[in-house]
Amino acid sequence: MEDKQKRDLDQLDFRLILAFTNAYGNLYRKGLLTEEQLDQVSFLLDNYQNYSAAELESKLKEIFPDT
Repeated sequence: MEDKQKRDLDQLDFRLILAFTNAYGNLYRKGLLTEEQLDQVSFLLDNYQNYSAAELESKLKEIFPDT
């Protein structure tokens, strides 16, 4: 049962990361993000497991200071 739960969580993680990546990619294509912002967000998404929720929020605020 534990293996199935881990697999389910891994799939959920993958789907969430994919959804966020697609959303930020769409914002970039619409000209609402710079390439640098997209790169920074992509790095965060690729490494999200290394940050607490508070750290992620702080880093996103650094990337998007006007929001």
